[in-house]
Amino acid sequence: MRLLDIVVHTGMARAGMTIAEVFDECVASNVPGIPFCNEGGHVVGRVSIRHTLKHICIPEYMVKTAHLLGDDIEHLSTSEIQPREILEMSIDPFVLENVASVTSASPLIKALAIMERFNTGYIFLIDSDKYQGIVTRMGIAKLLLQTVRS
Repeated sequence: MRLLDIVVHTGMARAGMTIAEVFDECVASNVPGIPFCNEGGHVVGRVSIRHTLKHICIPEYMVKTAHLLGDDIEHLSTSEIQPREILEMSIDPFVLENVASVTSASPLIKALAIMERFNTGYIFLIDSDKYQGIVTRMGIAKLLLQTVRS
């Protein structure tokens, strides 16, 4: 089983891109995040849909008390989500510096271990400083199923 067999090829986020541009790429590729590259094209961070939405849409007190919230929380003083305003924002403040990556020669178990270490469902495949794509837990599950069912 090779990681290259399940890699998802995606574009990369760059400084100045909007949240809409990044989300478009993630949705089109069906991945939860994409790499953030510097002007030289080197991966220096990552952009995660989860992280971005968490910081824009959910007040910290709601995260801490989520288990106590009911379905009728309209009385709480939260601001209404404004999709257009959110999507027009720059992605730059939401870039995560930690980058989980492996090479295409890495074994599957290493990819899974690093995903666990970084508490993420995806990992970047980078060979000789060249971004190849993303491997997701879902892709690994699919590969395992195909291996048994082939």
